[in-house]
Amino acid sequence: MALSRSQAMVLGALAQGQLLTTQELSMRTGIAPTTARAAATSLAHDGWVSGTDGVPTYWRITDHGSRLAATRPHR
Repeated sequence: MALSRSQAMVLGALAQGQLLTTQELSMRTGIAPTTARAAATSLAHDGWVSGTDGVPTYWRITDHGSRLAATRPHR
C-alpha cells in the first residue's frame, strides 16, 4: 500500500505510541488540522490507526500500523 505524504507523517507521529488529538497531530507534523484529520481517518479505514468516539478524537496506532511504521521510513 502506498501512503500519501500526510498519511506517512501522521503514522510516524503516532508510531511513538501516544494518544494524540487531531490538533496535536497537526502541531507535530506541521500539516493543517483538516489534512491531519483526513489522513488519520483514511489510515483508520485501512486499520493502521484507530480513533476514539468523542470530541476531541484521540488517535492511536494499531498493532497493524506499528508493523507498517517499522518497515517504512516516515520522517
